[in-house]
Amino acid sequence: MTDEQQAQRHREEVLTEFGTWRLTADPDAPAAEEVRTLETLLRLKAEKLDSPDPGMWSEDLATDLLTEVVPRTVIQPREQVMDMVPLLVRFVGYLRESGRWHPEAMSVTEAPGMLADLEFAALEAADDPSRRTFSTNILGYGLGLGVDLEDEEELAAFMHWYNSLPDDERITLSSTGRLAEPSRPYDRDAALAAVRDGGQAGLPWPQFLPAPETDTGEGLLTDLDQSAEAYAAHPVVRRAVALLEVVGQGRRVTATGALTRADAAEVLRVCELEGTARSMWDRPEIVGPWIALRDGGWLEVRGDRAVRGVGPVPYVPLTEDPEAFVDFGHALLTSLLLGRQAREADDGGFAGMPDSLAAVLISCREGGLTMPGPDQVHGQERQRWGSVLTDLRGLARVGALEGEGLHFTGSGVLLSAALVLLRERS
Repeated sequence: MTDEQQAQRHREEVLTEFGTWRLTADPDAPAAEEVRTLETLLRLKAEKLDSPDPGMWSEDLATDLLTEVVPRTVIQPREQVMDMVPLLVRFVGYLRESGRWHPEAMSVTEAPGMLADLEFAALEAADDPSRRTFSTNILGYGLGLGVDLEDEEELAAFMHWYNSLPDDERITLSSTGRLAEPSRPYDRDAALAAVRDGGQAGLPWPQFLPAPETDTGEGLLTDLDQSAEAYAAHPVVRRAVALLEVVGQGRRVTATGALTRADAAEVLRVCELEGTARSMWDRPEIVGPWIALRDGGWLEVRGDRAVRGVGPVPYVPLTEDPEAFVDFGHALLTSLLLGRQAREADDGGFAGMPDSLAAVLISCREGGLTMPGPDQVHGQERQRWGSVLTDLRGLARVGALEGEGLHFTGSGVLLSAALVLLRERS
């Protein structure tokens, strides 16, 4: 049995004991719900903070868990956030009575007071959209509307509604988790009907792209390289790893939130990218991964310093755990695409969706995608063609695609991320 499996079994044993302890003290207590919440907190503590022992607690661990990890990864209503600290205080009581409090943890008599002091900070963090990812902002809003996020059809209906909003409203919602007066209020029945009808907004297939295949791309993954080595070789992933290694325990950033010229030069050297730059922002090859890392929470800029963050899945070097590295690479490329969907075109976002998504999927087929020249596109198609070409070239500049002239080539690892975006839009 691996260390991870042993830790999980120990966690399950502790949770079972806590549930029994809770009902013994109060037969009317919502023990099952509390155990589910605790399971999430203990799992995140183990996975994101490298602290698998349920009885090991310190002020820093509790603070990071409640004010950084939970807001970024857990979608829950406000009242559940308010219940987390009292639940952890009860859990400390159980750990003390059962003898499971770790001998190297903070004083068990001081822990309840320390946790109580975190109650407001945890609530404030949960209300702060900058602590959350695009996805948790969007899905948190849906939860507030009563969307059952565990129902795949209802979730797809909500995402169809979200994708039908004007660009400025989608950006506001994904950035803040709020939308006071949507131009098209969410109608659950209408959204479900649209999804059941195929979820199409009525745009005809662009004539400048090859005809769609019945296979949306899932079947192609079995024929394309999805190995850890494939992720390590992908330019965006490789450069993101270099950025994380250079930032390390923290690096100073400029007034515009970029690495200093010296640190940017070090990243270029590690990535074997020729040339220099007066500013990091002059090199899209590292700006693209930098933004994807920040969108996903692997990097954070706090004041005048860049520091490593938690991210939706931890960054683990390939040499330590290839499977975990695959998870990181997939999440990173997904963050790159989702971030571009959430932004306006003038701010580095996609200009030609959903046509651009179709073009990305086609570029990942064998042989890639060759766009027609401007003289081969006429009428209303011309604007759509220009927007898609702009998006493809933007992805090529950051290393997500290989591009030469009008020909673009993707990969299996990019296809896997693009399919996540396809499912969110369907």
